[in-house]
Amino acid sequence: MKRGLLLLLVLAPLAGCAAAQAKTPVERPNLEVPPPPPRVIESVTPAETPPPDPVGDLPANPAASRPRPAPQKEPSKPADPPKTEPVMEPPPAPPPLPPLRTPSSPDAALQVRQIIDRANATLNSIDYRVLSQERRAQYDNAKLLIKQAEDAVKASNFDFARNLADKAERIAKELQAR
Repeated sequence: MKRGLLLLLVLAPLAGCAAAQAKTPVERPNLEVPPPPPRVIESVTPAETPPPDPVGDLPANPAASRPRPAPQKEPSKPADPPKTEPVMEPPPAPPPLPPLRTPSSPDAALQVRQIIDRANATLNSIDYRVLSQERRAQYDNAKLLIKQAEDAVKASNFDFARNLADKAERIAKELQAR
């Protein structure tokens, strides 16, 4: 009995393959595209066109009923003297540009340093251990902004340093307020 089942399991898949045959593709004739039809252009002579339909009476137009004034002819003028090219003067030089106003280095550095110190003092007053995960990320962000501001001061990029320090101070104040 075991042999019969084993033989059945082995021969069953083979029996399915023995009956199936691949079909050969049907040969179909190639399609031939017919040539385009010849173009016939008919010419129309004006005598063959029918006259347009007559239009009914048009309403009176008050502007059209007024007589138009006859164009007045100007008395003939003597011929203009030959034109000479005007001498082109060079355009006036534009006024000199004012010098760029950048804050003086010691003064600007001092202002940025004060903002950085205030932001550091605010952050130092906050207990990092009690902050939530989101607020810790903001705290770390403020510390990073302060470090970048200090680097910008060293590179004498005071506008960028002030911008970074202001952001750090704003974040520190928001963390302290909560």
